Amino acid sequence: MVTIGEVLAAAYASVEKPPPMAKANTALLLVDIQNLATPEHLAKRAVLAGLDAEAVDRALADYADRFYAAVDNCARLLGAAREAEVACVHVKIEALSGNARDTGPAHRRMGWCYPPGSPETQFLDQVAPAEGEIVITKTVSGAFTATNLDSVLRHMGVQWLVIAGFETDECIEATGRTALDLGYVALFAEDACTAYEARSHENFMSKYAGWGLTRSTADLAALLSDLR
Repeated sequence: MVTIGEVLAAAYASVEKPPPMAKANTALLLVDIQNLATPEHLAKRAVLAGLDAEAVDRALADYADRFYAAVDNCARLLGAAREAEVACVHVKIEALSGNARDTGPAHRRMGWCYPPGSPETQFLDQVAPAEGEIVITKTVSGAFTATNLDSVLRHMGVQWLVIAGFETDECIEATGRTALDLGYVALFAEDACTAYEARSHENFMSKYAGWGLTRSTADLAALLSDLR
């Protein structure tokens, strides 16, 4: 049997090679690896809304396993990028104003209004930015929307992006689609991302695998190491 992924891979065979990947034109883009994305944060919000705590924990068990496995892989990619002296850019959801008035309308409707320094905005320890690494804050899904990310990357001469983080079918997809539209070569770390529902993650990765844009953490770490 031929799968739809194989059909896409054949139908969209590359006819134009991208620029060669090099240390100077590559960046690791880590998206929303912060307390807001953790299963613990989701559980807290759900229980406050009136759901049974044990039932919530059961519902989140699979997501929790996938989430923390992906975080470990994000940390591995970050280590490989640092060793190779590849630019590391960290993106998180956080308002600019103290009252979060600048939050995007969609996030505001969901109650995602987080002023600077809010606990929800804090990066997870495993992937916290090191001194000198770039941090971009956003109040919408896509990392390029209403931020200076594109200008920052272009000033650094970046053409290749290795993208990892959360959630696959939300902020990763919004960021990746815009990156591709802007002309970047984007590679998605298939096991350093996940979504609330496993099938949503799998659907996204299946589609982009057909375009040749997904890699495992192991492959990407090796690719970054080769740039040293």
